[in-house]
Amino acid sequence: MLSFKKIESSDLEVIKKYMQQQAFGTCDYTVFGIYLWSDYYSYAYCVYKDTFFLKRLSDDTVHDFAVPVGRLPVVTAIEYIKEYCKKNEITPRFYFVPETALEYFQGADIKQLDGWSDYIYNAEDLKTLRGHRFNKKRNRLNKFIKNCENCFGSNCCRFEPITTENIEEAKHFFDVYLTDYTKQEEHFTAESVLIRRVLDDFFNIGQSGGLLFIKDKPVAMTIGEVIGDTLYVHVEKALREYEGAYEAINYAYANQNATGDVQFINREEDMGDEGLRQAKMAYNPVKLIHKYEIMIP
Repeated sequence: MLSFKKIESSDLEVIKKYMQQQAFGTCDYTVFGIYLWSDYYSYAYCVYKDTFFLKRLSDDTVHDFAVPVGRLPVVTAIEYIKEYCKKNEITPRFYFVPETALEYFQGADIKQLDGWSDYIYNAEDLKTLRGHRFNKKRNRLNKFIKNCENCFGSNCCRFEPITTENIEEAKHFFDVYLTDYTKQEEHFTAESVLIRRVLDDFFNIGQSGGLLFIKDKPVAMTIGEVIGDTLYVHVEKALREYEGAYEAINYAYANQNATGDVQFINREEDMGDEGLRQAKMAYNPVKLIHKYEIMIP
């Protein structure tokens, strides 16, 4: 039967294994989304019959669960969760449920989570910025390159994958970024702690990343991972003073990492932030994956 434990560093390989099996396409079912956010969301997990179960620890009578991933049919795995909740006298609620999984919850109380839909893009679109739809983004990218060349000469701008040779520069960039841009809100603070954590343990966690340099100064950074046919962009930061830096690192990272079988790029949610919503819509998503809260009767 199910027996949950708090996620620790020794559980990383287990999480990697099962997240490579998920087909939901949302950022919540990634190594970054589970392992790195585990402290903030108080996640606990168990593996039963070669299936990964995830829940949020709570003192309340309602406990949040993720849709199970693994060998068991999803409907069967949900029945195990119901049995676990009945035995422990708690009410099961499923959270961040992608719309492709709604078929498993017939008759339940379903509510869409506003601001938490994932923005999905055609990888080829972001790698080429081809066509009228991308005029503004392509112009900002070209302006960034031109400004760099005018100020510092040709070939002054470069993109580098994050490696052992430049990881300290990535950490320094993020320190500079935080002095330039802060928000007095809980999620921004939590994300900042998380980014420091991923940079401190970058090569064990299995993420990819990149730095955008002007001369020898890093002006933008990105971090993500590939699962199946999707490149997930978890972190994208740039210094405000360099207009077009976001477009430049987005373009470079997509071209270097959206390769092979990768067809889509997931740029995550807007969390109800109107500025983020506009920025994400400007890249012309091919779809949004909506997510839901589901109460089980």
